[in-house]
Amino acid sequence: MRVLFLSCLLLPLVVGCVTVEDSDTLYGAYSDYVSVADRNNIIEVADDFFSRNLLGEGYQSNPDAADQLLFKNTMSNTHSHFESIENDVGCLIINGTNSEEEPVVFSLKYSAGSAGWLIDGIHVGFVEAASDYPQTASCPADYFG
Repeated sequence: MRVLFLSCLLLPLVVGCVTVEDSDTLYGAYSDYVSVADRNNIIEVADDFFSRNLLGEGYQSNPDAADQLLFKNTMSNTHSHFESIENDVGCLIINGTNSEEEPVVFSLKYSAGSAGWLIDGIHVGFVEAASDYPQTASCPADYFG
């Protein structure tokens, strides 16, 4: 009985540590964005997830900003992801499908900010089949030469 009681006390600490560690990854930062950002709050929380470089000036008054910042809605299911980090820049590939089960690929560039990783570049692409999904991390610039 004592072991069960101690396990119940320690479990939240262990789970909490795993969660904190995951938010240090690029995919963890992306997952935070997916779980928090929605049509009702994207303009207010944009600074928490996107770099000032990506947002630009006056994004709050841009009527298309919400749709662009909610690029996550293009993907309905995530199948795999790959990331790489070098110094204060990271690249993340997320492979998944849209609502019609068509293969979608997000390529995201992240930059390290004082509050954590911020999205600094976005490329949303479609591939013919899941067998065409990238199997390594790459940044949006890799698609544009």
